[in-house]
Amino acid sequence: MLASARASADPPLAAQLGGATGIGYASLAGAYRDDNFVAVRASVGIGPYVAADLRLGEDLDRVEPALGLGARLRPWQGECWLARFSPYVRGEVAVVGASHLGSNYDLTLGAGHWGHFTPRVRWLGWYAEVDAIARVGEVQTWSAHVELGVTFATGSFWR
Repeated sequence: MLASARASADPPLAAQLGGATGIGYASLAGAYRDDNFVAVRASVGIGPYVAADLRLGEDLDRVEPALGLGARLRPWQGECWLARFSPYVRGEVAVVGASHLGSNYDLTLGAGHWGHFTPRVRWLGWYAEVDAIARVGEVQTWSAHVELGVTFATGSFWR
């Protein structure tokens, strides 16, 4: 009883560290293999179904930082789902610095799964996502990415 009261008193916060790669299409270049990316995401849980995200991303093949603001939505909750399957959908708008910060914007829509390595260590988890990204600004591209990462969360985040 004390453990559950303590978990609910924690602020619903999480941090994620992930990497992504994918394929893309540009009208001038055609189809291409997209660069590798790394991202750090900070999240605040807003109830059991929604999380607001702030993401800092970087292209590993060239200097191209991105600052994104988005949200994730879980369709349901419950202990049985938390132990096995916790899907979510995600949307994000990011300011990208290709030639300068704000030269491009990424509009992302994706779906993912949030999981735990073990029920005994609830603060450490993993996630996997598939994202569709439209880049607008100096260039217009469409891409699809797969992102994998680790999560660190307080006891009350998405419980």
